[in-house]
Amino acid sequence: MALTGTSRAQTKRPASPNALIRVGLIGSDGHREVLLSSIPKLPGVQWTAYAKGEPGENCAWVQKQFPGSCHTRVYENYHHMLEKEPLDVVGVCLPFYQNAEASIQAARKGIHVLSEKPAAINLPDLARLEQEIHQSGVCYSIMLNMRALPIFQAARKAVQAGAIGEPILLSSQKSYQFGAVRSWYYKERKTYGGTIPWVGIHALDYMRWVSGQEYSQVAAFEGNKAHPQTPGCEDHAGLLFRLANGGTAICHLDFLRPESAHTHGDDRLRIAGSEGVLEAEDLDNRVKLISAKGRSGELPLGLPVDFFGAFIAALRGEGEPLVSTEDAFAITRICLRARDAADTGTWVKL
Repeated sequence: MALTGTSRAQTKRPASPNALIRVGLIGSDGHREVLLSSIPKLPGVQWTAYAKGEPGENCAWVQKQFPGSCHTRVYENYHHMLEKEPLDVVGVCLPFYQNAEASIQAARKGIHVLSEKPAAINLPDLARLEQEIHQSGVCYSIMLNMRALPIFQAARKAVQAGAIGEPILLSSQKSYQFGAVRSWYYKERKTYGGTIPWVGIHALDYMRWVSGQEYSQVAAFEGNKAHPQTPGCEDHAGLLFRLANGGTAICHLDFLRPESAHTHGDDRLRIAGSEGVLEAEDLDNRVKLISAKGRSGELPLGLPVDFFGAFIAALRGEGEPLVSTEDAFAITRICLRARDAADTGTWVKL
């Protein structure tokens, strides 16, 4: 894969490990720090340009991000940035309904994309994006950075090593504080996209990624009971999946965590298998294993993986991204279909 903007007809090849990688950022919503906290640690990677997420945005924070750096140019919109800057990679962090189109425009310029999740907030936009990415040949991924956490890295390795046998029952939790203020686009479904695709995508992804199991059917419920000021943002949801191997998966999500809690979130995963049970808790940063094979107790944890660093390494031909292009599209499609199940009150095949 080439790292410079190229025509679609050219073959993308890995760049030299010493090649300068020029990064642009479009908008600052969501997990911009996935890119920006990583860049100073990556040799040969430079934050070259920033495109405002909204007209009139105060961009004083851009120059404060890396004190002493004068490399980052600010543009009023991403169209101007993509036209004028010879970028290799862009991060896309716009209001959720705009991310698919910005990613499409970057791909048409031959620029690799790391986007906020979900990849798109409706199936037609997802289909358009998928087609453009495949035609352009660029590397595309989404910010499912929970894969980089030591607890999920350790849990995945244990499952792959057969510590719990065949995964049969999966359960997960995502519980967040709502906060005093949410951005304007949370108020309507057409701009927010739904809590299942925005919050639930993390849990549905780490259940699938850690267990190695695929979903075959889904039913779901959702609603807004405690936050009438944002009617388009569901503050709770529950999902039930049939697994392809005949097992079951359950996920519950909420924006009901009290503001008095000492952390913003409380994320959990439990997998019961044919030969053991594994439990991972982000709040306590631990993974507990009970195995019929005799090994039980807390699993040793490594260091967090650099999510953006892994993406850059893949572009240099030195590894694989934590979330492949195929996985990015697959988990987004699963979430949108799960949202359909909640909206219609029916079982949906996946």
